Amino acid sequence: MKTWPLWIAGTVVLAAVFHILTVFAVPYGIMNRAMAGISTQAGGVNKAVYPAPVTAASRGIVRPSPDLLYTACVYDVGARPLRVTSPVPDTYWSLSMFASNTDNFFVVNDRQAKAARIEIILTTDDTTKGDNGAPVVIAPSSRGIILFRSLITSDEAQPEIDAMRRQSNCEPL
Repeated sequence: MKTWPLWIAGTVVLAAVFHILTVFAVPYGIMNRAMAGISTQAGGVNKAVYPAPVTAASRGIVRPSPDLLYTACVYDVGARPLRVTSPVPDTYWSLSMFASNTDNFFVVNDRQAKAARIEIILTTDDTTKGDNGAPVVIAPSSRGIILFRSLITSDEAQPEIDAMRRQSNCEPL
């Protein structure tokens, strides 16, 4: 009796199982590692961290740009909503939110922001209301990463831009 068809079928099934596990598990592994690093630097979750400007050796963020100052926050809205605030400088600025599987589910930049300061309520509960007219963003996962980016327009402007980005925050309501 020839067993090679069973070997081929077994190999195909095994390859399919590993492929499915990889596609679904790797994004969570990547985010868990990133969240662990950021929350360690910040001293916990729902706290912003303001890393030094990136260099050629920096790899805390995938493909970091030396022209940007980054602020990061690991969020956990499992127990209660989070208030995300930041001034919007007169340069390129963006706020991105990433779910626990690496999906980017919310972005706003300096051109879309309607004021000099932004405030957003992040939650998983679609019945949460924003106070003071703050928009509510529904997170697809209770944990993830919030990433602020601010463009450094010149060496002279960097201290002012850095001071503004250090006012970016994420804190439980």
